[in-house]
Amino acid sequence: MEGALEVVLVLLLAAHLLMVDVAMIGPLASAWLDARGRRRGDATADRAGLLLARLSTWGLTGGIVIGAPLLAMRWWQDDGAYFDAVAALPPSRLWFAGFELLFYFACMGAYTALWRRWQRWRFAHRLLAVAAATNLLMHFPALFIIISVIGQRADLLAGPLDSGEFRRLLVDGEVLSRVVHVWLAAVAVTGAVVMEVGLRLSADAASAPSATRLIRGGALVALVAALAQVPVGFWVTLEMPEPARAPLMGGDVVATGLFLASLGLALVLLQYLAAVALGDVGAKPIRRALAVLGLLVVLMVATRTRADRHARDMRR
Repeated sequence: MEGALEVVLVLLLAAHLLMVDVAMIGPLASAWLDARGRRRGDATADRAGLLLARLSTWGLTGGIVIGAPLLAMRWWQDDGAYFDAVAALPPSRLWFAGFELLFYFACMGAYTALWRRWQRWRFAHRLLAVAAATNLLMHFPALFIIISVIGQRADLLAGPLDSGEFRRLLVDGEVLSRVVHVWLAAVAVTGAVVMEVGLRLSADAASAPSATRLIRGGALVALVAALAQVPVGFWVTLEMPEPARAPLMGGDVVATGLFLASLGLALVLLQYLAAVALGDVGAKPIRRALAVLGLLVVLMVATRTRADRHARDMRR
């Protein structure tokens, strides 16, 4: 029963992360596509930008919806350290997080609704998307990573943090490395989504040339972000506490196997993205790259979940 719950938890968390990744970077990609479409008179880029804006909003909505059962499963598994870590945060941070979500939806709602209306104020219009994306990028990855870090450090669980201690955690090596890792993952996932959007728009013969450029551009962005994950991944591993890193280095057969499988699949993903970026823009190679990316996220989440559980068991 516990093993089945853990599998469900991994799948839900992977879906949550994929959706939130698009919500974080999607608005920036949408604003860039809007600027490109206006500058070049590219109607396909304009359509892609609007679609990506809508996907970003739905991505955050889906991420929040999935977050509820994730919390329920943590409660069911009696993960007291996680809820103690939430309780250790300054209350103002939790209230602020709620207002930040409302700010995102307000900005993206206005950005989407005014897409056709603010023809003369395009710069101000794009600022709405930039404000929504940067708000999410700067606050939420750090917040949830800090909750995870607090749950692994007994000294931080001892009492509520004040604002100064929270700010110091923002530049902690473990927190900072994982935040950068999340940002790069969001760029890679959004690049992959742009590939899928371009593929859908390429069904229209008139849009095909522009859609092809869109697909190749999305693949290139995803490829660069995935390559950058290599050194950042080593950084994350080095900053992990020893009880969490040990399972990856042979201390737990399952965790080590998942870790090695993730590394191997990452190399396969780089190959597939490179092929699309170089011009192999058919439906099959694109969908293959998307499938590998999704599976890679699941494996990475499973690896981290297994390592964290091993660390919790060692502390007991």
